[in-house]
Amino acid sequence: MNQKAKRTRSLLFPAFVLILLATGILWFFFSRDTLQRPPQPPALSEGLQADPASVLSPKLTEPPASSLLPEEAFVYEAPGDLKEQVESSPLPTLPDKDQLPLAARKIHDFYQYLDQQEYILAYHLDAPSHIYFTRLIQKLLDTPPIVIRETDDLLTILKNSAHLFRVLGKDNILLLKEILTREKDKIEEVVANYSLLIEQPNSLVNEFSLKDPDNAMYEYACFFLNTMGGKLYLSRRDSLSRMLVNYYALLIVDQANIKEKNRHGLQLQPSIDLLIAEMEIGGNQLHYKEAYLDKLYDLKEKYQ
Repeated sequence: MNQKAKRTRSLLFPAFVLILLATGILWFFFSRDTLQRPPQPPALSEGLQADPASVLSPKLTEPPASSLLPEEAFVYEAPGDLKEQVESSPLPTLPDKDQLPLAARKIHDFYQYLDQQEYILAYHLDAPSHIYFTRLIQKLLDTPPIVIRETDDLLTILKNSAHLFRVLGKDNILLLKEILTREKDKIEEVVANYSLLIEQPNSLVNEFSLKDPDNAMYEYACFFLNTMGGKLYLSRRDSLSRMLVNYYALLIVDQANIKEKNRHGLQLQPSIDLLIAEMEIGGNQLHYKEAYLDKLYDLKEKYQ
């Protein structure tokens, strides 16, 4: 990555260390003259007056055998060993196109896991999870939001801000919110695997019978990135969901640029800068945080 595109790191930690060092130095200079030798016990004082040599000559005695440690116990581990272990721990990476079959299998495994959860059973779904949620996704794709001239009238803005609720219905919205809450530690991987399938439309059709009519996913990406309704909707969601939606929306529009299909002419630079700032400050909960930021800084350099 180009040096000028690399993000600046926080100065809070170096400043904290300098404060500690300054405090230690001040304490040393101000307290060194006031330190006094601790008072000697009476027995020691009397012994020094009577026979200084006998008191100052230590009596050498052998320590008990149980206190002797074998030579192997004194093992010194060089600091470099620990450093190498830390550096050798790879950061989590997003799945790539070589893992396409694995990505599809993991999504199926997640749906099977949902079928076994009591809170899902309590909703009495009329089909297994992989069929039920595929139908919901297809319903959304078949009913994209309004992206162009949204602000021409207030009614359009209100419709957009409640778009998902109108398309999916109250019960499905509550179900999805509960899944996002209970399975927060799994959602990132599921979304990453779906994103990989989206890049390969044939795989999306073959694995889940999902079709993207008239580039509806691009319409949703523009909806979340550049409409009042979409932004109002994301403002009501938790930060993890908001950052994930914006991240993958950026990737979809970037792909549209590559294919020369960005028909709404959406400019990505402002959204890239906003998402980088949000992830840098509050993205520690993201499992793939560093991978997201690496990609975002690549996009920042690309569109600057």
